[in-house]
Amino acid sequence: MQQVRLYAYRLPAAPFRPFGQPRPHAMVAVEPVAPLGPAEPVGDLLALHASAGIQLRLLTNLWGFMDAVATSTLDFSGIRLRNATPRPETGRTGCAPMQS
Repeated sequence: MQQVRLYAYRLPAAPFRPFGQPRPHAMVAVEPVAPLGPAEPVGDLLALHASAGIQLRLLTNLWGFMDAVATSTLDFSGIRLRNATPRPETGRTGCAPMQS
């Protein structure tokens, strides 16, 4: 995060709609969307997180944290958890089911 050169495209908001059930968890467009301009450098990711008041946590394993989130009242998405290190106790990947 400290050395990557990350670029962002700005996209028009109008084509995007909420996606997901029972509550939307993403905004998607079902048609091609052209960027509003060229990609722009994002800058220092750590500084941007800090200035926005976003906590950044570095965890060696996500599963304890995700299990706590899944049983909380927080809305969350685990869409990228297939890329996480497997659970130490079972070796499986995936997220615990969302509690209602």
